[in-house]
Amino acid sequence: MTLGRRRGVILIEPDINPVTRRFSLPNIANYPPLPQVRLAGQLHAEQVEIADLRIAGENQRLLDRVRRDPPALVGISLTFTSNGNEAINVAAAVRRASPATTIVFGGTAPSEDPGSFWDSAADLICFRNGDAAFAALAAEIRESGQSPTRFPGFFHREDGCWVLDPCPPVTPLASLRPYAWHLLPGRYWREYFQGYRPTGMGQTSEGCPYDCTFCTVWKTHGRKVTLASLANVQHDFHSLPASIRAFFFADDIWMQASEQQIRELYDPLLEWMASDFLPRRRDLWLTVETRTDLYLREESRFKAWIQRGGLKRILFGVEAVTDEQLRNYSKRNTVDKNSEAIRRAAESGALVTAQFVIPCDANRAYFDETVRFLNTHRRWIRTSNFTVATPLPGTPLYEESLKESPELADRNAVSHPAFSLFTALTPTRLEVHEFYEQVARVFRAANQIRITLDAVRQISLMAIHSPWLIPRLARAPMALRALTDPRTYLEVHRHVQGDRLIGTSSTT
Repeated sequence: MTLGRRRGVILIEPDINPVTRRFSLPNIANYPPLPQVRLAGQLHAEQVEIADLRIAGENQRLLDRVRRDPPALVGISLTFTSNGNEAINVAAAVRRASPATTIVFGGTAPSEDPGSFWDSAADLICFRNGDAAFAALAAEIRESGQSPTRFPGFFHREDGCWVLDPCPPVTPLASLRPYAWHLLPGRYWREYFQGYRPTGMGQTSEGCPYDCTFCTVWKTHGRKVTLASLANVQHDFHSLPASIRAFFFADDIWMQASEQQIRELYDPLLEWMASDFLPRRRDLWLTVETRTDLYLREESRFKAWIQRGGLKRILFGVEAVTDEQLRNYSKRNTVDKNSEAIRRAAESGALVTAQFVIPCDANRAYFDETVRFLNTHRRWIRTSNFTVATPLPGTPLYEESLKESPELADRNAVSHPAFSLFTALTPTRLEVHEFYEQVARVFRAANQIRITLDAVRQISLMAIHSPWLIPRLARAPMALRALTDPRTYLEVHRHVQGDRLIGTSSTT
């Protein structure tokens, strides 16, 4: 396809799916579009723009821009399968506005499940680590003025299916160019927040050596952990607007590295944060997501980050409340380690969030045990998150589930929003309505509203430093009401699966 005068690249973050909105989760946190900013930084001579369609009015702004000055290349990234419909819809709109523009899908969802995006306007689908492949494609289109029908590192259509061309070598994380934070429009930053605080985002590493059944990370990166360069991480912090008061490390597991890697990155980063950056940004809170056994192994370093490095929130992947279920998830951890790390991190001054994955075959006794765990650890856990063990495409759980429920691969039977992590897509041991009653029950048990002096202080600081977040905070209780009401789950379950419920009861 000849592109003529078309030029430039637009990288798009699709809108939020209706299930996520139904649970009002965008009122709790909304993070910057890290994949698009990362990819934009790797493009050399292109005119690059970023469009975040989660922000009101940006969809129309994007389409007006495409009609006015059609781009040569549009990249639509979706990490989550649940946002598939939104990606497909924006691709169709771009195609109508500019028929000759090359449209590419990227991210975990289309990479692991390209067949779900056959009926879309996408010309190509980027496979897994697409930094080098996408940059090469953009350069090829710029130099030739042509849109290739196939390209290394991408799926292309052939004989009624997507076919993958061999991928170029993966660019090591440490070799990436700095992320292009300057391309985010200034008006966007008021839309990115974590709780009471406007937030930024970055990463120190990617990859995970573990093989949890509900996760694709270990497949994407081959169970290897690679680190970012110190200069790039510092660049992420230097790029933060003055209004930002929180920063989330989007690592798969923060500080999951060898001793040599930790000495090369995390130790000097801590010293730089403590001696250089934080004295100028004293009110900045850091949030990390990690494992409990890793915390115990590197406790002295975590404590140093809590005491000197601004680390305030730790999200622990607790996942389960019995050793048997941890083994079923291939978590390679124990309940005792989960308990010990939660207590010790909280006593060291961290605000602990415990994250759980509820198995669809959980019985009443398992939910009772979950409530007991929450009650036992209440003094140390600030908040808890629960997701259902949804079989996401690309995970071992999905491959196993397909054997019993092949309709999971049919998006006419199980739509993209069904993979929102709040829907049982495999048979439940309890009756469906009771399963969701129990899910709502553990949310109620975990997230009891507690008004503390610190919470009042943080709200006051928010009102002073970022008053535009007040309407968000006012809507936050909507999420708690939705998450603690079983009717919300049943409503969503029926909406995304119709009358043919996949997650039907097997036995009580």
